[in-house]
Amino acid sequence: MYTLESLISGVYKLSEVELAQIGVELENMDTDGIIIEINGNPSDYSTAAVDSGFIPIKYLGVIIGLINVAIVVLPSDSRSRFIVRVVDNVESLEENAKLEEFNSAIELLKDHELVLMDGPLVANDGESSKLNELINTALSTGHYVLSFTKEVRINRITGRLMGIEKPINEVALFFTLFERFREKGMDSILITTPVNIRSGVVGFYMQVNGGSPPIYVEAGENVLKNPDVLKTVSLMMSRENYPMPLYVADKLSKVSDEVRKWFIMALLRVSEKGEMDPLLYRYIRDMLGYARGRSLY
Repeated sequence: MYTLESLISGVYKLSEVELAQIGVELENMDTDGIIIEINGNPSDYSTAAVDSGFIPIKYLGVIIGLINVAIVVLPSDSRSRFIVRVVDNVESLEENAKLEEFNSAIELLKDHELVLMDGPLVANDGESSKLNELINTALSTGHYVLSFTKEVRINRITGRLMGIEKPINEVALFFTLFERFREKGMDSILITTPVNIRSGVVGFYMQVNGGSPPIYVEAGENVLKNPDVLKTVSLMMSRENYPMPLYVADKLSKVSDEVRKWFIMALLRVSEKGEMDPLLYRYIRDMLGYARGRSLY
């Protein structure tokens, strides 16, 4: 939770420390070729977005997690898929939620030309095989997957792209470069030169609206061969440079207090009947379907 003190501290750190560091770095650096202007034509791609939310419930000495994978298919379809997992800790529940996102994205890529996701594609080794399947599906179908990260907490590309190994505020750095580029009269989609994050995946910052912080993007490498993809995505961007379909998916993926209540009641009902497995999922599905008043599929 933000307080006035933390806000003042953050602004002071940005203005007096991070921006000063960025100024020093840029003075001693050749920045030619770091920013690329994208000129493409939007296409009518069939598009879907996927995001997930979850809640952990400690019950009978274990952590039972409820994962909600939300899918938005343009122009007007949306649906949720609830999955129950028994996990050791909340961190593994988060990993399970991401894996379920990958599963949904893989299925969506088979029928949709453009799939949007939230957060970095490359996160941890546990997701490597599923990420390989995701990227291979995109490449084999000729479709595209792009994932957007609103809050970048670690340096993603400055080391590979600019040789900066020390910690630095990447978003502020590239915002500065994008705005300097726009001072030349450019008013189009700008990206940083893409770098290879791992096999089949590239990473770059993207700014559609001048004056707004750029967003970090990881995508299948085939995106680089078709600038029309980024032009199409740019038309979906909010003023804050984030795709609107993902805003909707993020909203739908939240697990509300009402759903949490019904989830706990379902667990109690199962416990009373002594049928933890295999009926657990069926009871939870039925209770949640009743609580939400809509189909879960």
